[in-house]
Amino acid sequence: MNKTEQERQSPLKLIVLLAWIILFGAISVLGSSTETSMNFDNPNTISILYIGQVFGVIVLFIAPALLFSAFWTRSGIAYTGIKTKTSFTALLIGSLGILLAFPLINWLSEVNQHMHLPSAFSGIEVWMKNSEAKAAEMTTIFTRGTSAGSLILNLFVVAFMAALSEELFFRGVLQKVLLECIRNKHVAIWIGAICFSAFHMQFFGFFPRMLMGAYLGYLFLWSGSLWPGIVAHFVNNGMAVLLIWLINRGVIPENIDKLGMESTQWVYVVCSAVMVIVSLIMVYRVEKKRRSVIITETEI
Repeated sequence: MNKTEQERQSPLKLIVLLAWIILFGAISVLGSSTETSMNFDNPNTISILYIGQVFGVIVLFIAPALLFSAFWTRSGIAYTGIKTKTSFTALLIGSLGILLAFPLINWLSEVNQHMHLPSAFSGIEVWMKNSEAKAAEMTTIFTRGTSAGSLILNLFVVAFMAALSEELFFRGVLQKVLLECIRNKHVAIWIGAICFSAFHMQFFGFFPRMLMGAYLGYLFLWSGSLWPGIVAHFVNNGMAVLLIWLINRGVIPENIDKLGMESTQWVYVVCSAVMVIVSLIMVYRVEKKRRSVIITETEI
């Protein structure tokens, strides 16, 4: 059975998904232009923000992905890859690869932040910078705690919920539909990565986030399972949360997460890029071997 016979109306599905992304992107833009005064020193205000964060990713990503797959695909929830088993080796290598990508991501982030639009688009650039500043402020508010409880809460809300929800929607649904519509798998993955990065509305971090989206996309493509991407995404977010928590407690210096940003650290960046590529190749080979073993056992 070919891909066309397995799933129908793929172009229409893609239009609906992109419309959903654009709709909530527009709402985010309108919301960011509204000035609100909140007392961030009030614990009740912080609690409301956490609840809003969890509720937001459920409404925006998790529920649409599950409803989409359940009612508009032939395989149901399994369409997302959430039920597909993978090897522990793939989980380990995928997570290690994204940790080794830190110098490369930091370098791309530094390059991205120094980019400027032509003077004719100065107004757009100002809006982008304001959007970045507000996103950074929210991150600071969520991660400024020093207690063990705040660390656990942030690992769940900021790291796990973000990883689960975004992988379900952007890889489990959007990338699958893109692969049905576009014959070239690599083009489909990079288009999905661009959508993933653009949706965050943090344009001075666009390229590193796009690279991360492509990395997660290849993990999903070659494993067939959503779990290597979820775990790797969680490890990436969780490491950032942990480092900030340790910095807040004075355990580690503030510049420890800046590896790769200095011009003299290009060796780390090159090594990082090579290790990311190697990790993806290893996942590809591990999963290919695992699938061949399963097929052989089934035939026997």
